[in-house]
This record gives sequence, structure tokens and C-alpha cells, in this order.
Amino acid sequence: MSQLRSKAPELLTDLTEHIAVALCELVAMEAGKAEHVAKEVTERMAAHWGGQNVYFPMGQSVQLSRRDRQIYDGFNGTNHSELARQYGVSLQWIYKIVKAVRKEEIATRQGDMFGPVDEE
Repeated sequence: MSQLRSKAPELLTDLTEHIAVALCELVAMEAGKAEHVAKEVTERMAAHWGGQNVYFPMGQSVQLSRRDRQIYDGFNGTNHSELARQYGVSLQWIYKIVKAVRKEEIATRQGDMFGPVDEE
């Protein structure tokens, strides 16, 4: 348990940094202001969930980041290597992303074959 507590400040610092970067990238917030907002969000999350073990699920739809969507949208069936170089990831990672996004696309379009059936 003491090891978990010693990691807590590191977790909060990391969370603050990620929030600040996201604010700068996503809404073009000025770095100083983004840092202030990020600290405030982190403090509120710590006050609300402090002392609890929090699990962040990694569901299929959550894993599909904007970058993954861009990679998939740029995929033409033969440009795996080009995309790997462009995005700085391995060739295997490109295959994995294309497969995951394709699977998500198919699931979204098809729906559940074994879901509830309306009986008349």
C-alpha cells in the first residue's frame, strides 16, 4: 500500500501535464492558462476520488484515438509502410490500427444480429 501512495503525487503530476497538453492542442489555450486549468481539474478529481482505486476501462471505442482514425482514413489498402513512417509507428501497429478501426466500423454499421427481436 505504501508503494501505491508514493506513486500518487506522480500520478497527479502526470494527469496535470496531460490535461494541460490536451487543452493547448485541442482548444489552442495559452500554456500558462492551460496549466492553471489542468491543476484545478486535477485537484477536483483528487478531492472527489482521493483515496480510491480508480480503474479506467480501455474499451474498443475508447482506444480509437483521433490519430488512429486519421491513419484509417489515410489507408488506401497498400500504403502501410508510408503511414508507419508518417505517424512514427511500426508497420505492425498500422496493421493493428487498420484492423481495429475496420472492426469498429463494421460493428457500427451492422448492429447486433442476436439482439432483442420485436415479436408481433
